[in-house]
Amino acid sequence: MIVIRVQLAVQPEQRTAFVNQLKSEMESVPSMFSGCQQYRLYADVTDENQFMLYEEWDSLEAFDAYRHSEAFKANGQVLFPMLAGKPDSAYYAAE
Repeated sequence: MIVIRVQLAVQPEQRTAFVNQLKSEMESVPSMFSGCQQYRLYADVTDENQFMLYEEWDSLEAFDAYRHSEAFKANGQVLFPMLAGKPDSAYYAAE
C-alpha cells in the first residue's frame, strides 16, 4: 500500500470553495479509481487555512493512474488557484 500526504495552505477567501471541492473529490475519487482505499481531507486545528490531504492506494501504479488522469487535471485546475503557496507532498510505502 502507498500512503500519500499533501499539506496545503489555502487563501482565506477560498476556504469554503476549497473544502466543498475536496468533499466532492472525497466521494468521487475512490469510486472512479480502483485501488483508492482512502481519500480524506483534514483541517489543521490551529490554523483554519491549513489542510492535509491523506490518501491510501493499493499500489503506486493505482495512484499513477489517478495522477495522470483527466479527473486529476480537472481537479487541479479548480484547486490550484485557491492555494496560498505550493503543496508539500510526501509518499510512503506501508510496511
